[in-house]
Amino acid sequence: MFFATNVAPSYGAPGKALVSVSLIGLFEEVSDEELSARVIKELGEWFGQSVVNKWRHLRTYRIAFAQPNQSPPTDLRKDPRAGAGVYLCGDYLTSATFDGALVSGRLAAEALIEDRALLRRP
Repeated sequence: MFFATNVAPSYGAPGKALVSVSLIGLFEEVSDEELSARVIKELGEWFGQSVVNKWRHLRTYRIAFAQPNQSPPTDLRKDPRAGAGVYLCGDYLTSATFDGALVSGRLAAEALIEDRALLRRP
């Protein structure tokens, strides 16, 4: 879940918030209307139904492979080293979240710093 207008207020009308929700899976057996109802019900448990009932569903996009595979078992701490002097980062290495992307970047930077320190030792 992501409040896009918290980052870019221009994504919504003045005084309005734009919320984006991502789900794992395509839910091919579920209609857009049913899927929307399920999401709204769950968000009501998080934020209170009286709050969520004021929200308006705009669109549903079904995007295959939009997120990395997160099916258990998962390894959320993959080594960012891909080879000599090559480091990887991205949410696909940790958790498919903004936080996962940031953590992954930090781990890649830490690995680089550690490797450079080892190279400089006599």
